[in-house]
Amino acid sequence: MPRLPGLLRVCACAALVVSGCAYTFNPSSVPSHIKTLEIPVLGNRTLEPALAEEITRELTDRFLRDNTLRVVQKDGDAVLEGEITGYQDRVFGFNADEKADEYIVLLTVKLVLRDRVKNKELWSEEQVQGRTSYFLGAAESAVNSEDKARTLAIKQVVDFALARSVEGW
Repeated sequence: MPRLPGLLRVCACAALVVSGCAYTFNPSSVPSHIKTLEIPVLGNRTLEPALAEEITRELTDRFLRDNTLRVVQKDGDAVLEGEITGYQDRVFGFNADEKADEYIVLLTVKLVLRDRVKNKELWSEEQVQGRTSYFLGAAESAVNSEDKARTLAIKQVVDFALARSVEGW
């Protein structure tokens, strides 16, 4: 029986090694030939004049922070193009007095990522949606205005684009 503690140590070390091999870190699924990304200003089929620039700026900032791809002004290895196809700010709920007190911002964007090196489409989505509700008169820390809801809806669209672009291939 004196060999049992040594055997336990070997088994414990083997278990640690085996469990350590179960996890591998893959920082990106981006094809190795794609190093740069161009993000032109999105098209806009809505009546919201500054929305395209706002979403494009958020996309650019998010890809810069992510740092998987280098964002360039033109001639990127890949290009993320899109068009805003819908924007609504509408009543979503009523209070006990039958007055509107909850609203929802609905943002719909068409996005496509093209590989310019191999001249092919990497992914496309016809209806990427961002949606956030807000309550008029809510506390200052809550989502209490169209502007705050719009910002959160844009963030949802941008989060989708980033995840799909760097993790989804």
